[in-house]
Amino acid sequence: MGSLIIAEKSNVALRIATALSDGGISRVKVGSSTILKFKRGESEYSVLSLRGHIIELDYPKEYSSWKLDNLKQLVNVKPIENVKIKGLDGVLRKLDQENAEVIVATDYDREGELIGAETLRLMERNTGIRRARFSALTKYDLVQSFENLAEVDYNLAESAEARQYIDLMWGAALTRFFSIATNRLGAEFISVGRVQSPTLTILVEREMEIRTFVPEKYYELSILVNGVKFSYEGNPIKNKEEAEKLLEIVKKNKSVLVKERNDKDRKIYRPVPFSTTEFLRDANRIGIPVERAMAIAETLYQHGKISYPRTDNTVYPRTLSIKSILSNLSDSYLKKEVDHLMTHSKLYPSRGRVETTDHPPIYPTSSLKKSELKGDYFKIYDLVARRFMATVAENADVLDTEYVVETEGLKFFYTASKAINRGWMEYYPIVYYQEKKNPELTVDEEVSFVDPNVDEKNTNPPPRYSQGSLLEKMEKELLGTKSTRHEIIQKLYDRGFIDGNPIRVRPLGMAMGESLIMNSESVARPEMTAKLEQEMDQIASGAKKKDEVVDDSRKILTGLLDELVNKSDKINEKFYETLRLEKVVGKCPKCGSDLIMDYGDNARYIRCTGPSNDFFQFLPRTGKVEVTDEKCPVCGLFLIKVIRKGERPETRCVDNKCDYNTSRENFGKCPSDGGNLVLRRTRMNTRFIGCSNYPNCKVTLSIPQKVDLIPTDKKCPVDGFPIAIFKFTRNEIEQCLNSRCPSRAGK
Repeated sequence: MGSLIIAEKSNVALRIATALSDGGISRVKVGSSTILKFKRGESEYSVLSLRGHIIELDYPKEYSSWKLDNLKQLVNVKPIENVKIKGLDGVLRKLDQENAEVIVATDYDREGELIGAETLRLMERNTGIRRARFSALTKYDLVQSFENLAEVDYNLAESAEARQYIDLMWGAALTRFFSIATNRLGAEFISVGRVQSPTLTILVEREMEIRTFVPEKYYELSILVNGVKFSYEGNPIKNKEEAEKLLEIVKKNKSVLVKERNDKDRKIYRPVPFSTTEFLRDANRIGIPVERAMAIAETLYQHGKISYPRTDNTVYPRTLSIKSILSNLSDSYLKKEVDHLMTHSKLYPSRGRVETTDHPPIYPTSSLKKSELKGDYFKIYDLVARRFMATVAENADVLDTEYVVETEGLKFFYTASKAINRGWMEYYPIVYYQEKKNPELTVDEEVSFVDPNVDEKNTNPPPRYSQGSLLEKMEKELLGTKSTRHEIIQKLYDRGFIDGNPIRVRPLGMAMGESLIMNSESVARPEMTAKLEQEMDQIASGAKKKDEVVDDSRKILTGLLDELVNKSDKINEKFYETLRLEKVVGKCPKCGSDLIMDYGDNARYIRCTGPSNDFFQFLPRTGKVEVTDEKCPVCGLFLIKVIRKGERPETRCVDNKCDYNTSRENFGKCPSDGGNLVLRRTRMNTRFIGCSNYPNCKVTLSIPQKVDLIPTDKKCPVDGFPIAIFKFTRNEIEQCLNSRCPSRAGK
């Protein structure tokens, strides 16, 4: 009898079999599953690949109706376990009989441990069980893990199972309650979750801070000396009269006396190794959404390119060979940088604050050529590889030169900065340091200055969260785990609560968030969720039992439901009051009632809320729509701004038929049949020029996507097509619309 290896995914199963086998690998069909078979020495192995969790929790069918009077029963009923893969239980029992040993080789984290425990439970196996723990899918790491097998951590598996029970219980009960309370059932149900809801309220509260922020004016006095801006020591100046008075004093003289010059050395410390949060934050900084970044990292891990991407660790273990990893990278497109690094660094790694023993920080495990990966996959690999290099490079050395100059008794300051040794900044793409020009002044020197000026400025509200900064906030508040935070953020997008990055809260999100804040602190705040996270850690450590934590959570939720049911009317009132106010974009030009932006039947529109519904306009199907404070110069209605990725924002009148829009979308007559050549969009949202007489006339013209086009009254003398102004970022070109026209050759 042989050994059965349980892998979490098919490509991981193949890498395990390839790394451990002495020769060929055969594939055998057992039921609906494909088993990889190989030999290692005298031993025979079979590898079964799963597809993530094989058990799915659900409530019995008798609890499928959404009613307030059965919510407590729902909380107290035990969920049923369904096998997600048909026939898998039979396959597992057959494999159990054929193998003397079972080796669990799922991901080594809570979810992976639970998947392994679920599999063993279906097999009804209690003996002959071992655990392979690895953090990278390289041959060396896999061989080492199978030569040093451990035991299954059932406490860790129980902590993951407790989370499943608690999340199902809270999610089902609260989602049903809020959906019933707000009369939004069916496809319009309101999603509420144990972690999702306090995360939403963090965003809602920030949005409320921004909206209620009252900017304050302040003034800054400055002068130019040798081409650099010196700032007055008394900035910011609160009073405009005082600022103008000081400006008049400065204008009495044309020169300054250099009073001080101080050189100061400082270091810009290299970044710490990549934890999951650090990785997702920086991936977001280079333009990759956190959900996509995590999915790509998982794929790269499964193909042996990077180490396991779910980790809290920010300290490389001593067993990790820095030189071996760099030597591996020297065979890649990074050879030049790696050679420079190994020559100019002691290769002593930086250390973060968190050190764990399950997985190391994320690092590259394989070299590659640029042609092997494309797009975001290459960007993520490159980010991981360069971050690793930055963590073992030297700190950057910077020389700051501080100047103090004086005129008419007023002192002005400026600090020049130059990188003497860029250190880690040579290797990492995310660097915020910028050198500042040195005016090269000497103490006691008198130098002329120009452009004495007072700038009027306003204080700014707190910034909106980006996906990266929200991840950091969630980690700080103990909301979710390294494995789930990015998924929670994506759920908020998918449920229609938020959009954009930086993140804006949509009307539905504001309505939900304000209802929670006003009526249910327990659901809105992170404290309850943080407490449950700590208890799940106690299950993993053996300090608490799963049933104890689940029962405690059940009691808390039961009491909370009593409180919420008593506030049903208030929740409904607050929800719809906020939702209505959030959708208001102006006043109806005919009856004066509120105009709201709304959605339905795969369309967006602005409509009047008055009894006669006096105003209705469809909005563009694609792009983000923002209502501006500007009035249309043609009809007097308000203008909207349409923001589409990869294009300049488009400003248009809310009335689709207004001449403000049509005059800018009509470029002239079609030389083929005399129709109008107008701006159109494909189903993929690509712009082009087409004849208004389509389909009778099929004339189409391709145009650049990132260019503003301005119609003219001119016609090309060569081919008869209209001439337009192509407005690029830095210049404008007046040319024929037809890109194939000979008149455009060489332009």
